[in-house]
Amino acid sequence: MNEIPALEEPAIIFAEKCDRGILRQENNDSVLHLRIPLGDLMVVADGVGGYIGRSTASQMVVESFREHLAALPSDYPADKALQEAAKFTNAKLLMTPREPGMPNVRMGSTVVVALLQESAEGPHAWVGHIGDSRAYLVRVGRLHRLTTDHSAVQSLLSRNLISPQEAENHPDISMLTRSLGRLPEVEIDIEKHPLAIGDTLLLCSDGLWGFVPEHEIEKATAGPTLDAAAQNLIDLALAAGGHDNISIEIARLIPPPAPPRRAGLPPWFKWIVTLFLLAIAGLCVLAYYIL
Repeated sequence: MNEIPALEEPAIIFAEKCDRGILRQENNDSVLHLRIPLGDLMVVADGVGGYIGRSTASQMVVESFREHLAALPSDYPADKALQEAAKFTNAKLLMTPREPGMPNVRMGSTVVVALLQESAEGPHAWVGHIGDSRAYLVRVGRLHRLTTDHSAVQSLLSRNLISPQEAENHPDISMLTRSLGRLPEVEIDIEKHPLAIGDTLLLCSDGLWGFVPEHEIEKATAGPTLDAAAQNLIDLALAAGGHDNISIEIARLIPPPAPPRRAGLPPWFKWIVTLFLLAIAGLCVLAYYIL
């Protein structure tokens, strides 16, 4: 876990976990946290099911976002940077199968990404996503979902054609309507969210939210430490069957460290010095009269 010290700004602590799960033979998820000029970059990518090269796809997504965003200056517009990174990454995924030594198959992935920044208005996060990897914000103990899945089931939910209960067991629950590496053009949804001390930002793949109810995710993020909270989430997904890879990036804003206190002299020491000086003065007066 990394901590970024700040005196006038909130400090941010981070944790990440990535587990293959119980049933999967391969981990098709990839995660990243990196401090770059634009801020703190967090990425979770999940290789799209059904295609050869899913783990390669998620690794490429994480690396391509890092490559593009890390090269930009600190004052580059964050929303534009994320749009360009998505376009850059999508093009790489589409071109890779044509390279020598790569299987001639489609490679796809979801992505959820966050850029944590500090400005005159305070700390905030730019959150972008494609597919069904999600971002959540926990504030004052309450879980809020920040992203809307690009999936067939979410489309039905948004049009009130099915209920949340029906969505849980819908036959098209894994069908995505948008992903990287699928079409020549891809749109990334981007939103800016203000942050406050005490907030916890969670990015995760569907291996977590698809098997762990949101009220349990809410409680698990309140672990005594951020590493403990991340492990709690992994354990919940494994206890639910571990049917999928589980990936987590999590950040929490904490109060800035207090400035070091100067070691002052104890109060009794001042009294001793005062009495000593008075004694010296008394001896000088006495010596004057004697002499």
